Amino acid sequence: MKRRSFSFLFGITFLALFEVQEAQIMRSRRCSCINTSTETVALKSLKDLKQFAPSPSCEKTEIIATRKNGSQTCLNPDSAKVKELVKQWEKQANQKKKQKKGKKHQKSKKIVKVKRSQAPHQKKTA
Repeated sequence: MKRRSFSFLFGITFLALFEVQEAQIMRSRRCSCINTSTETVALKSLKDLKQFAPSPSCEKTEIIATRKNGSQTCLNPDSAKVKELVKQWEKQANQKKKQKKGKKHQKSKKIVKVKRSQAPHQKKTA
C-alpha cells in the first residue's frame, strides 16, 4: 500500500511540476505589449529601441523603447512619429558602427618605425 501511495504522489508531483514549467513557457510566447503609448520619446533619452516583427506567437509588430533611466514603453508602430523615431535610431546606430569600424581600421594602419643604427655605413671593398 505504501509503494502505491508513494508512486501516486510522485506521479502527481511530477505532473504538477511539468504543468508549471509549461505555463512559464507559454507566457514568454505571448505579445510583450498589451497597450501602446501615444507619448513621444526623445531620441536623446533612449538607451535602446527594439522592434519585433509579427510571429506565430504574436501577430502584431511591437516596438519597445528603453529609456536611459531604465523605464520601458511600448510604442505604436503605426504612428508617423514612431516610424520617424525608428529611422533616426537606425541611422544613429549605423553611424556608431561606422565609427567603431573606423577606429579599428585606424589601429591596424599604425606605421612601425624602424630604428637605424647610428654607426656609419662601411663601404664594401673588393
